[in-house]
Amino acid sequence: MDTTYTRLKDVPIRALTGTFVILFLVSWLARSLHHGIAIRRKIRGLSSQNIVSIPFMSMESNEKAVQELNCFQDTSPHSLLLGHLPILKALGQGLPKDAHPGYISERLVAEWKTYFPAEDHCPPVIYLDLWPFFPQPIIYVTSAEACYQLTQGNPQPRHPMFRWALTPATEGKDLISMACTSMSTHKLWRSLLNPGFSSRNLIASMPVLLDEVLIFSNMLRESAGQDGKWGDMFTVYDKTIRLTFDVIARVALGLRLHEQTSGPGPLFQSLSNVIPLVKMDTLWNRAERLLPKYRKTVSVNSKIMRDTLLPQIEKSAVVKGEDADTIIDLALKDLYGQSHDAKSTSLTPDLIDIIISQIKFFLFAGHNTTAQTICWTLYEVNKYDNVKEALRAEHAEILGADPRLAADVLRSHPYKIKELRYTTAVVKETLRLHALSETFRQGTVGFNFTIDGKDFPTEGCMIQTNPVVLHLREDLWPRPLEFLPERFMVPDGHPLHPAKNAWRPFEMGSMRCIGEELAMMEIVLCLVFTVREMDFDFDWAGWDKLHNRSGEPEYVNGQRGYRCGDGVGHIKDDLPCRVRQRKIPA
Repeated sequence: MDTTYTRLKDVPIRALTGTFVILFLVSWLARSLHHGIAIRRKIRGLSSQNIVSIPFMSMESNEKAVQELNCFQDTSPHSLLLGHLPILKALGQGLPKDAHPGYISERLVAEWKTYFPAEDHCPPVIYLDLWPFFPQPIIYVTSAEACYQLTQGNPQPRHPMFRWALTPATEGKDLISMACTSMSTHKLWRSLLNPGFSSRNLIASMPVLLDEVLIFSNMLRESAGQDGKWGDMFTVYDKTIRLTFDVIARVALGLRLHEQTSGPGPLFQSLSNVIPLVKMDTLWNRAERLLPKYRKTVSVNSKIMRDTLLPQIEKSAVVKGEDADTIIDLALKDLYGQSHDAKSTSLTPDLIDIIISQIKFFLFAGHNTTAQTICWTLYEVNKYDNVKEALRAEHAEILGADPRLAADVLRSHPYKIKELRYTTAVVKETLRLHALSETFRQGTVGFNFTIDGKDFPTEGCMIQTNPVVLHLREDLWPRPLEFLPERFMVPDGHPLHPAKNAWRPFEMGSMRCIGEELAMMEIVLCLVFTVREMDFDFDWAGWDKLHNRSGEPEYVNGQRGYRCGDGVGHIKDDLPCRVRQRKIPA
């Protein structure tokens, strides 16, 4: 006994630790490889069932894909070593390195005749094996009918990957994460939060929206040159991101942050610090979460956010009656009725955690997507003189000839925003071309897609809708590459009228984006307070010169303005811009 103890004592702790780490890594790698092999076999099994998928793609028609596969001595469309990764790499040829991966999906569906020559129409679903970048086979949903079945006809639960991904930002107690674990809890909180996002409450919040959007438009105006000349270069996204953060903080919690005028504040900065950690569940990202740096970043910034939000939540807990106007005010009012007294004893630790998680999710999801959509809307509108003139005409008709009085009109008659039909159609058409979000659902043994009498199994798969792909299908959207706001104004039966269930930037069904109406109102107001008073010049050549860039400019679909990054992504260079003031007609 003593001899054994002495021998163990003589072994360096560092050596023992290293041995345990190696054993752990070997075990982890073995499990991961076993999982990957299971995915490869599953895809091959689908092939034997004659399921329409990438393995049936005509490789003769895609020489690049063949070359990619031959590099690994594997001539089948589905590589045992790399799955479908070489095919996606081939589809990405010619795209800028920073281009969003969504363009690969667009290419696959737009060129379906090339990749699926045996089919007489684009497959409604496409199976992909992207392990180890995705832990399950992915089903790309490309048809409106399949999307309907997934989200409305027989709604499937959100994929647990969402909760895993959001944990650094929200601790996994937000509305989306709830939909991954407990639909009853999700339904409860959705019902509590719905009143704050209702049209009635948002119309009542018009003064708040006007306050923040007017700051935004004034800051743009200050960027203009003197006497109608162009001003200096700046990036639009840097301004829209602060606008939308200020808006959601006020609407959700009544918190005035002044990000536009004096930011970045601690809440904005701390959330910005953890957003890069919101990633897909992959081998590499799981390993990252084991690092001390990850844990420290989450811990420090979560405390800052909690310390900022908690005092305001405690105020909301004692708000009564007509004074309840923010999203959290109304949620707590519904949760406890009118009976709670001036003490905040009803705020249990668990409830506080959930409310903080919900607010952080609203801040995270509500500011970035809306800020990006404002950028894309201004970018698209600026291309077309007829669209700008139509917007200006509508604003003059509904809000008066003098744009400087538009805010007063909307304060007195906030429902007039509903009369801006063409402006709303412009935003919808922008979202058709630049939808930024998709949904991931969990496939189950009890749910198969049924299209044209054929079943497509989903068990063990991650199901992904991709609205941009759906929005560019020529059979659903005549002249799909054209910017035609009129699509959303023509009557049912008109050739341009959107097909049923085909427009899905906010998705549909019981888990449809809760912030849809708030986002639409913000974007419409941004157009109201810019297009009549300012001209925009999105000048990438000037931006290149300003930053001493050399080399050939990069384009996607002939545009310098393309989507970059991962996830929601962002417009190239955050939309470099110059502004000049327009002369307001007397």
